[in-house]
Amino acid sequence: MRAEATESTEATPSGDFEPSSPIGRALVLIGDMWTVRIVRAVFLGVRRFQDLRDELAISDPVLARRLRSLVDDGVLTTRQYSTHPPRSEYLLTDAGLDLWQVLVAMWAWDRTWAGPSHPLARAELTHLTCDRVTRPVFGDRACGAIGLGARDVRVDVADLVLHEATDRRSRRSPALAAPLDSTGVLGDRWSTLILADALMGSRRFTDFEAHLGIAPVTLTRRLALFVDVGLFTHDVARDGGRRRVYTPTPQAVDFFSVFAAVNRWAEQWQSDDGASGLRFTHRACGQTLVPAYTCNACNQVLERADVLFTGLDREAMRR
Repeated sequence: MRAEATESTEATPSGDFEPSSPIGRALVLIGDMWTVRIVRAVFLGVRRFQDLRDELAISDPVLARRLRSLVDDGVLTTRQYSTHPPRSEYLLTDAGLDLWQVLVAMWAWDRTWAGPSHPLARAELTHLTCDRVTRPVFGDRACGAIGLGARDVRVDVADLVLHEATDRRSRRSPALAAPLDSTGVLGDRWSTLILADALMGSRRFTDFEAHLGIAPVTLTRRLALFVDVGLFTHDVARDGGRRRVYTPTPQAVDFFSVFAAVNRWAEQWQSDDGASGLRFTHRACGQTLVPAYTCNACNQVLERADVLFTGLDREAMRR
């Protein structure tokens, strides 16, 4: 069973707060499980309301709200395909199309960690340039290094970025369950922030609570879920107390490429000066990390127009 595709009644901050940092705006924009799944479906060619509803098994009101927000935020646009009756289909804008690297990062993570029952488990990514199935390798376009992970970068965070990102739009959080896929992590605001904070060094309950301003009961539930699904391990601290230390597993560390892709998108589409409020510096070359994927078949850097998903299990995507 994957992360449940339902909405819970867990309280979320309300109001019309709009983050000032680009990474905060990006997390507000795409940090919702249904939003991520809708963008992914449109990217894979599902463009009409009824087709999206059937593909995702989503209710009409929830789908209508998410589509309206995505159009308002410039990720989707509409194109009329029928005048009698008037009907439109949804297309990705340039900003929406540029989320392709985020989607590739999520697909790569799900193939490794979400299990064989995941709807994209049998999907393949073909590199059209060499006409071969590729297992893309994450790296840095700035210096050409490949095979990078969280330990290869230094993270610099602008003041209050994490606090700011917790003040989200008034949306319900999805009800999560194990095993968790990438949409369940990225699409749940607290899961995203807890994992990001852990990758930046937080290990104790009090660290997460202080950095994120999260309610203790919510933090307890998310940490328990992360341990249950294998994202964290936990052990008693070595200071003689009873406090637990939470350590990201390789599964959690691998999610770094998703964060890096989201941050790059924020730099490109939510910032006027190319700074998002979150900076990843590649330790080896000393430059700002520019995320890139390299084809493992021909060693060429992948570009959006040169990749194609095949072998999709449409029936599984409806479950």
